[in-house]
Amino acid sequence: MESTTLLPGTGPKATMLFVHAHPDDETIVTGATMAAAAAAGARVVLVTCTRGELGEVIPPELAHLEVKTGDVNIPLATDPDDAGPLAEGESAPGAGLALEREHELAAALEALGVREHIWLGQGATAKDSGPVTFRDSGMQWGPDGRATAADTVLPGSFSRAPLAETAELLAHAIRELRPDMVITYAADGGYGHPDHVRTHELTMAALRLAATAGPANAGPAHASVVVTGWKVPTVYTIVSDRPERALDADTPRLRVVGDLAAKSAAMTAHRTQITVEGNRYALSDDVWKDISAVEEFVAVPAADIYPTQ
Repeated sequence: MESTTLLPGTGPKATMLFVHAHPDDETIVTGATMAAAAAAGARVVLVTCTRGELGEVIPPELAHLEVKTGDVNIPLATDPDDAGPLAEGESAPGAGLALEREHELAAALEALGVREHIWLGQGATAKDSGPVTFRDSGMQWGPDGRATAADTVLPGSFSRAPLAETAELLAHAIRELRPDMVITYAADGGYGHPDHVRTHELTMAALRLAATAGPANAGPAHASVVVTGWKVPTVYTIVSDRPERALDADTPRLRVVGDLAAKSAAMTAHRTQITVEGNRYALSDDVWKDISAVEEFVAVPAADIYPTQ
């Protein structure tokens, strides 16, 4: 497998759109690639779907921010109408951790040299009625060692929001940004987290919607503005490093050796989720791994995204 320091087509004239589920995902699996692309002059834009309100918290001094489902009364979202986004400013369990992770993400993107960030439901992805917030759906570990849906799902959870609605919001941004490439998770989300799986579904659906004419931007001020569609030339999915998701040996992979120093600094910024010691890191599972500049991707055939176009 051949290695490169940049994804093909990366350069001063390229626009790259990364779509991730939670703060820290962008750094852990694509941080070195993002930093190398930004340093090469590419326009790198990140869309983050949730603020990771239900993540575990590592530092003891910040443990009070972690949502303990057994300690608080969290309503189960059984009605689809209750599973959509929260209105801007509406509070729910995990608001403190969400705010902390917003700050962490800002610091991480600074370390990566990434200047443009969009929360799904805000900015170029806002609804016509105004900005909305999609919540972390939570997860639990299944018997096979992969993540699966949590027993309790909060109202406003991203994975429960109607796909047609969220896909149209991302399609707004794709039509406006006209990216040369889009990068997101594979169909299984890498390790099964419902928000990662939904992010893949959202991105693929948004790519198809964006290929036809539609609003240039969301929000009341832009509701009547229609632009031509944009068919993204290149789409990549991220190769997971988890052994239970082995790729077929014949699947061609792109091996990018990116900016290790920038990735390490960005990991350090995500202090609620990642512990960094020298050139290694651990998540809340206390399993130590080497920080690697190597990140792998698979190109998605256009026919798989635009089957009828």
